[in-house]
Amino acid sequence: MYSHYAYALWAALVLFTLASLRGFLPDTRVRAITAGLGWIAFSIHWFMQPEKYIEGMDPFNAILTFAMANFCLLVAFSFMTDYRESFFLLTRVTAIACIFYFPFAEVPMLHDALISLNTHCITDAGRTVFGVRMALDDPYIYLNDHRVRLILGCTAIESMALFTGVILGVKAPLERKAAAFLVSIPVIFVLNILRNIFVITAYGYGWFDGWLGLDSFYVAHNILAKIGSTIALIIIAYAILKILPEVLDMIERLWDDMKSVLL
Repeated sequence: MYSHYAYALWAALVLFTLASLRGFLPDTRVRAITAGLGWIAFSIHWFMQPEKYIEGMDPFNAILTFAMANFCLLVAFSFMTDYRESFFLLTRVTAIACIFYFPFAEVPMLHDALISLNTHCITDAGRTVFGVRMALDDPYIYLNDHRVRLILGCTAIESMALFTGVILGVKAPLERKAAAFLVSIPVIFVLNILRNIFVITAYGYGWFDGWLGLDSFYVAHNILAKIGSTIALIIIAYAILKILPEVLDMIERLWDDMKSVLL
């Protein structure tokens, strides 16, 4: 379970948290250096991700994680050249997201519990709601002669942690934060269960075998479900921006500050 790049993620989490605690590090320059080092450590984590996605024939996430790694270096450079408040706010949002994600990624008991929860939800919903006769032998799901085992990425924990960080990280009234949470985290969880039911059903019944010369699992998981997930996340992000316009303000300030530092 414990991966060699986890040390970089631990370091990033600690440095992000320290940089976010103004009372612990009152000196702005020290906080900026701490945050910058955290973003460098975070980039190491993301630079290690594309290889596993390439091996899993998932070019979308391979490109996305490579872009994220370079973005981390860009933020680190920005911290080393200027101390804009928007950079610290981004660091706080990221720290909160990491706190919610990292335990599930690196603590075996939590990792296995989250996957088991999703496995049972998928099987139960598939049987009772959609009449798909899936068989459960935790951690495996069987349909016809096909077997599927979920990985952490199949639980949508990354998306839920990201939105949690954004919602809790920005300064806004608690009531609107609660509303933003309700239209995002539970919705993502349910939609992800439906996504996995679709992928497993398509795989088990071979709905898309032969499409573009690909097998049904690849078409369902890496193409159709990926498109659907992206559209769903865009809609959820739009809903959050409507409820929390402070998030859009943060993004605009961050964009303007980065342009002023880099250009």
